[in-house]
Order: sequence, then structure tokens, then C-alpha cells
Amino acid sequence: MDLNDLERMQVIDTQDMIGHINGLPDQLAKAWELGQKLDLPAWEGIDRVLIAGMGGAAIGADLLVTYAAPLCSIPITVHRDYALPSWAKNENTLVICSSFSGNTEETLSAFEGAIVAGCRILAVAR
Repeated sequence: MDLNDLERMQVIDTQDMIGHINGLPDQLAKAWELGQKLDLPAWEGIDRVLIAGMGGAAIGADLLVTYAAPLCSIPITVHRDYALPSWAKNENTLVICSSFSGNTEETLSAFEGAIVAGCRILAVAR
């Protein structure tokens, strides 16, 4: 396959993934701008972060872990499953639930598990 053949690429790329990739810098800037406007709680005592999400909703978490986690003094973990890991067990764990639709089964299950475990929770949906 010739990656320089733009016409062929457009036939194959029916969902404009290349366009999404090219737009990523603008999306990141917009996300940063929106995040700066959020009125988030000033929680203290958090000693671990778990980000629950599936598919595209977890991509931002993957970027965070790759780029920011090495600078953090606490562990950040991306979680793509129903049940929370055993270490997510109390108010010292921040569970961020990320779902594009707001109805992702695995993320909702993790959200419910975080409630039962007494974790602090931040939900993000479209």
C-alpha cells in the first residue's frame, strides 16, 4: 500500500481517522482549556488514581499515564474492566470514570464498585 496515495487512503479511511489524528493538537488544547474552567473539589489525602474507561474514552487516560504519570508522586492506572482492583478500597483512591456515551457497561460497573468501596469519584461523560 502506498501511504502517499491520498485518494486510496480516503477510500480506506471511511471514518476520517487521519483527520482525527491531525486534529489531536487542537483537541488537546481545547480539553486543557475546558479543564481549567472546571470547579473541582480540593481533595486531600489521595494516594492513588484509577481511571476507568473503555475504547476511545480511555485514550486520554493512556496519554495521561504516558506523559504525566512519571511526574506524579502517586500512581495513576488505566482500568478497562468491570471489577475494581483490590487496592481501590477507600477514600484515598480517586476513581475517575470516563465514558463517551455515559452508558458504558464496564465503566458503570467500576463506578458502582467505587461507591461500594468508599472511593472518591469523578465522572466524565459527553
